[in-house]
Amino acid sequence: MDLYINSSKISEIIGVEEDIITRTLERRDVDIESYIRVVSAPPDSPGDSPKPQIQLRVDGLAMLIRKLAYNIPTDDIIENLSCQVFHITHLQETCDKLEAENQALVAENTKLREAIESCRNDRGNLSVQIDELTNQLNEEQSKTWVSRLLKGRN
Repeated sequence: MDLYINSSKISEIIGVEEDIITRTLERRDVDIESYIRVVSAPPDSPGDSPKPQIQLRVDGLAMLIRKLAYNIPTDDIIENLSCQVFHITHLQETCDKLEAENQALVAENTKLREAIESCRNDRGNLSVQIDELTNQLNEEQSKTWVSRLLKGRN
């Protein structure tokens, strides 16, 4: 996860217009100044020079929300944040389920690999037995009828 987010991402997270967030960040309030960094953003069109973009460190988000709450109703912010918490909780549950499913699949995969190896070993043993029986059959077929008859008397 990126430690810094731009004003459009903050707007998406807390549900406040991007312009309001940008103006608040540009004020460089003492409380949020330590959470801000300025980076160069890609130009809007080719040939233009890069423009500065203000980003906020994630742990400064609470302080920014506190600053915004002085000027705008907090109901929307609270609703959007609760949706974000629900979304994160849902993602965590999904991740846990997928992890458990992955572990089950890994165990099944291991069992299948062992079964395949066992079948290969059995096939190898059967191949040896087939070769031995084929050799015995060839030896018996190569004997004359007299040697087969005399073998029966011993």
